[in-house]
Amino acid sequence: MPDVILLGDINIDVIASMPVYPTRGGEGVATSVEYKTGGSVVTTAAALAKMGVSNGILGRIGKDALANQALQDLAEIGVDSSQLQIDKVVSTGLIYIIVNPDGERTMFSSRGANVFTRPLKLWESYFQNARWYHFSGYALLAQPQHDAAVYGLDLARQNYCRVSLDPNPEPAMRYGKQIRTLLPKIDVFFPNEQELMVLTGGKAMPDAIADILDAGAKAVVVKRGAKGCIIAYDTVQLEIPAFQIVVRDTTGAGDSFNAGVTLGRMVGLSWAASGILGNALGAIAGSTIGTGAAAIDSSLVVELIERDMFKPQWSELHWALEQVLAYLSAI
Repeated sequence: MPDVILLGDINIDVIASMPVYPTRGGEGVATSVEYKTGGSVVTTAAALAKMGVSNGILGRIGKDALANQALQDLAEIGVDSSQLQIDKVVSTGLIYIIVNPDGERTMFSSRGANVFTRPLKLWESYFQNARWYHFSGYALLAQPQHDAAVYGLDLARQNYCRVSLDPNPEPAMRYGKQIRTLLPKIDVFFPNEQELMVLTGGKAMPDAIADILDAGAKAVVVKRGAKGCIIAYDTVQLEIPAFQIVVRDTTGAGDSFNAGVTLGRMVGLSWAASGILGNALGAIAGSTIGTGAAAIDSSLVVELIERDMFKPQWSELHWALEQVLAYLSAI
């Protein structure tokens, strides 16, 4: 049984690199096109697998060629897909992603079979030895996938495994009030800055973080891209710098970040060290075209840290960098 269970969308991503985003009614010519299995939790699962963490994914795919690719890709990256449901009518999720030279991406999605993921009683045994449950806000948008995500949350609580939620942009806008009702059951909440503002009615950062903690989340980890991250829990607030990289594609960087923080907390790293590990995995993913979790490797994390650790921004966190290095040297 896996240490980490993830629930969310499983999609095939069609990633097109374009020098200029076309105007409405215009035409964009891609310089390259890639096809990969993606989705927020798929990327997090892939990053965890690359770091040696056993994990399995809950979701639904179609009975089509896209599903065959998804199953093959999941097997290759070492993610357990034994609990995936097969929809004989609705096709596998499909996302078109346009990436511009600055690394920003625009996405067009068809969620397909994902929204028909159903809660199953046989998940009870799957959760028995799990240590962490992570799910995506997208899973809350439609039934029966919503009930499946909440059922997974309930099973996680029954089995004393920690729970994390990434709200994601669209759910934060459309489902904000309902997400807030789940916060008392969430150990680690993973919004980015924009999602945090939406969920708290536009409050400034310190007040927004306090609002989420007051609503019941045990810890808030705010993803800030090139500014790193902020981690808040109890009365503590930590600001962790980012690693300096050349951004090529931000697709999956935040999801890879989630994997780093999750791994750090699972193995007993401090919050500061876990944030550093998250920033490192996010940086590696962001410097790679496509959902860059496939490029993640512990040796690259070591290279990032050893390159930057004596820079001024890390002077007060040098001990946490050393903690990450000590962990990586031991695995």
